[in-house]
Amino acid sequence: MLYTRAGCPLCFALGRLAARSSRRHRVGLVEVDVDADPALAARYGDKVPVLVLPGGRSIGGRAGAREVDESFGRAASFLSDLEAVAPAAGRSAARRLITWLRRELGMGEGRTGGRRP
Repeated sequence: MLYTRAGCPLCFALGRLAARSSRRHRVGLVEVDVDADPALAARYGDKVPVLVLPGGRSIGGRAGAREVDESFGRAASFLSDLEAVAPAAGRSAARRLITWLRRELGMGEGRTGGRRP
């Protein structure tokens, strides 16, 4: 998840690095304009860009290509490990991932909209 805003040179630079590493490591990237949501604008203010990756790693502001690429590599490993334990863990691993995404998007801890087991 890359939190940005229009007209932000650092956001543009980090977005290019993140897009390249996202493709290289096959980790999805979603760019979110914080000004499109008042809650996100309040949460991040002028503290953009912020790149938040699965596994808890986040990068803010100016970042180098190596730092971004290594972070995506760790996120890819985290997601691979999560997929490996998902069958044994049942739906709990998927629920943890959905909870993490909802928290990052500021959507709270409510139901995911899917069917209950």
